[in-house]
Amino acid sequence: MSTDVYVTVLRFYADQMAFLDALDLDAYAGTFTEDGVTHHVHRDHKLEGRAALLAHAREALPRYREVSVRHWNDNYRMDLADDGSLTVTYGSLVTLTDKEGQVRIESTYAVTDLLVRVEGRLRVRSRTILRDRAAAG
Repeated sequence: MSTDVYVTVLRFYADQMAFLDALDLDAYAGTFTEDGVTHHVHRDHKLEGRAALLAHAREALPRYREVSVRHWNDNYRMDLADDGSLTVTYGSLVTLTDKEGQVRIESTYAVTDLLVRVEGRLRVRSRTILRDRAAAG
């Protein structure tokens, strides 16, 4: 994979997470394809289409009005397919900071995205989110 593609993908995620953390839900939803699917495996909850994603995000919005949300993503692994799509896996740490500046870790997740180009711009066609759990045993 070229350095240009790698940097473009990192920039995509930086923008996408900035939209989400700023609660700019329309801009965040715009980073998905119209038919994009988001699957929260740990809740067995699947959102199909940009409109469903946006409705779900708006419903959850009151929970985040009194805190600052940050998504800390890292350890990106990218695989470029022959058709130009990219499978990207990464870890995500979500923190919430309250009015007094106290930080709480909401959770950590393993995320797998399928990115495609729509009119030359990267978009998420599918996102699979798995909340970390203690190892069995």
